Amino acid sequence: MNIKTNHRGRRAGALAVLAALGAGAAVAAIAATSSATPAYGAATTGGIGAAPDKTVASVIAPNGDRDPFGIAIVPLTMGKLTAGNLLVAEFGGKNGTAGAGTTILQVNPATGKTSVFFHGGPVAGPVGVAINPANDGVWVGDYGAAANGTAANDLLIAPNGKVKAVYTDVTTHGAASFVGVWGQGVSASAGKISFYYGEAGNASTGTGGGDVVRLTPHPKGPVNGQPVNATYAQIAAGQGQTPHGGNAATAAGPQGYAFAADGTLYETNDADNTLYAIPHAATAQSPVATRIVYRGHALQSPENVVIDPRNGDLLVVNANDNRLVVITPGGKLVASRDLAANQPAGALFGLAIGTNAAGDLVLYYTNSNTSTLHELVLQAHYAKQQ
Repeated sequence: MNIKTNHRGRRAGALAVLAALGAGAAVAAIAATSSATPAYGAATTGGIGAAPDKTVASVIAPNGDRDPFGIAIVPLTMGKLTAGNLLVAEFGGKNGTAGAGTTILQVNPATGKTSVFFHGGPVAGPVGVAINPANDGVWVGDYGAAANGTAANDLLIAPNGKVKAVYTDVTTHGAASFVGVWGQGVSASAGKISFYYGEAGNASTGTGGGDVVRLTPHPKGPVNGQPVNATYAQIAAGQGQTPHGGNAATAAGPQGYAFAADGTLYETNDADNTLYAIPHAATAQSPVATRIVYRGHALQSPENVVIDPRNGDLLVVNANDNRLVVITPGGKLVASRDLAANQPAGALFGLAIGTNAAGDLVLYYTNSNTSTLHELVLQAHYAKQQ
């Protein structure tokens, strides 16, 4: 194993311990699972089992940054960004050191060609990336250069690669918290664009995390003294976070986000092995009662989630067992597939769904063991059938 693989193995093993600790955390939630839910081992591979899988590109940055975490599909061509390409957040440095990455790569999935969208400060340990549907802003969630997550930030980067705003405890004058920023999501609802991030907390103290925050920029005002006149709302709290004594390699908490048409934000938490549903995510002004969609053996450090546009099923990637898991919004386990067979734990993290240049419905995912981007074809010629 190289340094990189060893690092991921240590992270995966540590997350298994954190998940066990986090399972008992107090969470305002209503369980949606039941004894009728099939056992993990009984789940068939279903349609995902036969889906063709290919390696799209190596995503090691020119400076050696690696360990791809969050990914996002570019919706429109603008500035340095090309529609259909993917942005990839490189969490690790050239030696695979967790949180040492400073690069956001752009990848053309049709050709495998990569280019640097952004490199250097203030990007530090990028975990999640989300793009405004209008393509006028790329949001990056940074765990930060400090191993305990206390130097975290949220960034707004313009399509030309220039930083437009930096969100920290200092720049927001305490109006919002940014401790161990962990993940990034986006919603478009009632003409308003909002972004979401989770907090893994202060890894030294085991505090300050386990919540989900909505950040809504207001480019046209009213002026409120915040970067891009942003407003903030904590919409979930009390979930699992990094216990004290952790670091960037063991950080965990609210991580993946997928916004549904009914206003529900689906969220994966890799600290307590749970898939949550947060209702009224785009409008809630305080923490709401979250629903546990699924908590069980099928989720082993769930990192990211996307919604299948064909049926609303939730596709989740696990870091601990390298499996893609399909779960209905009602909590039924439908299918699973090993996407990194015979590899050490800790391969899977980033996830995005969309159509490729051929019009196929595809699932993009990253492999952190090999620092590669992959494409799983879920349905050929999907775009022509819509």
